[in-house]
Order: sequence, then C-alpha cells, then structure tokens
Amino acid sequence: MPDIDVSRSHTLGLDGARRAADAVGRQLREDLGATTEWSGDALRVRGRGVKGEIAVSDAVVRVTASLGLLARPFRNTLQREIEQQLDRTLSQPA
Repeated sequence: MPDIDVSRSHTLGLDGARRAADAVGRQLREDLGATTEWSGDALRVRGRGVKGEIAVSDAVVRVTASLGLLARPFRNTLQREIEQQLDRTLSQPA
C-alpha cells in the first residue's frame, strides 16, 4: 500500500495528461535528481527516499508514492505539495 495516493480529475485528455506528467517529471529530475521512465500510461519516478508513479488516463491523474524511512515524517507535507502541483498543472490549458 502506498504512503501517498492522490487522484485528480481533468479535462486535458490522455495526451494532455501525459504532457502534464512529463512537465512534473522534468521538474522532479531538475530539482531533486529523480529518475523517470514511462511504462504504458504511467510515469515511474525514483528518487532519494521515494518511489512511485504518475498514472494518467483521459480523465484522471493518480499519483502514488512509497516513502523511505527518512522521508516518512514528511508525508503530510509531501502530499500537500503533490496536491498543489497537480491542481496547478491540471488547470493549465492543454
């Protein structure tokens, strides 16, 4: 069971959702040194103390993440950041 599980509905379509996930992945690579890789309609993310994925469909984006021992105390803060980033990213035009 993931430590973080956040879903958001959107109207971007599948291609728009993939572009939004790519933008988030690019930011994670630049800011945190994370690695990202697409597997079907899921962008898998690995970073220091966290691994998860951004799964996209034509109507929903779902972020799941498992946190390492050192990251777990920051779960609530990380979840809020993910929720805010999703809300910003998914509200932009496709």
